[in-house]
Amino acid sequence: MPSKLAVDNVVSKLPGVHSARIVYDESGEMVEIHVLADISKPAKQLVRDIETAIFASSGIKIDRKIVSIAQISLDSGDEEEASVIRPYQKEEVQGYNFQLTSLETKATIRRLDITVILDYEGKELEGSSIVDVGDDEKYMAIVESTVAAIRDVIPSFRIEFIEKLEYGMTEIVMAVGSSLVNGKRKREAGARLCKKDSLNDFALVVLEIINKI
Repeated sequence: MPSKLAVDNVVSKLPGVHSARIVYDESGEMVEIHVLADISKPAKQLVRDIETAIFASSGIKIDRKIVSIAQISLDSGDEEEASVIRPYQKEEVQGYNFQLTSLETKATIRRLDITVILDYEGKELEGSSIVDVGDDEKYMAIVESTVAAIRDVIPSFRIEFIEKLEYGMTEIVMAVGSSLVNGKRKREAGARLCKKDSLNDFALVVLEIINKI
C-alpha cells in the first residue's frame, strides 16, 4: 500500500489542484481530504478525479463526503473571487453574518497586541491575542483573536487547520474550521488570496468559514 505522503502527492498532482492535505484516524483510515484548487473544473468533477486517483494508486475506495474543496481564482483581475464548495452534502445553513470592522495592532519592544473587532447583527464583538514581536507566525494570533471574538455566539467553533501557501508570486491562505451543528461537527474550508503585508486576510478567511457553517 502506498505511503500517506504518496497518496497526498497523487492528489496534489491532479490537474487544477494546487495543494492537498489528507487527515487519517488512528487506524490509518482517511477521514478528511482538504483540497485547494483553481476554478478550471467544477467541484463535482474534481471530487470524481480525486476518488479515481486514490483508488487507482492505493486500491482504497473513499467516501466522497470526506472531500472538502476550496476553489480560488488566481487571475490577477479576480483577486476577490473565491468560493468554497462542500459537494454532495445538503445541510441547513445557519445564516451567520459576521463582518470584520477593524483589526488593531499595538507593538511594544517585545510583544504585539492584536485586537479583532467584528459586527454581528449590529452588536460589536471583540477578541484579543498577544504574540512575540519576533514570531514568524504572527497570523496565528489574528486567527486566535477572531475565534475569541465569536466565542460567545458559537462556542463550539474551532480552526483545525490553517496554512500559507505559495503559488508562483502569489500567497494564499487556506483554512479548515468546524462547529457543532445539530449535535454533529460540521467542517468547512476557506481560501483567500493574501495581499502584501495585509493582516486582514487571515481574519477574513476565518469569517468566510464561520459564515458558511
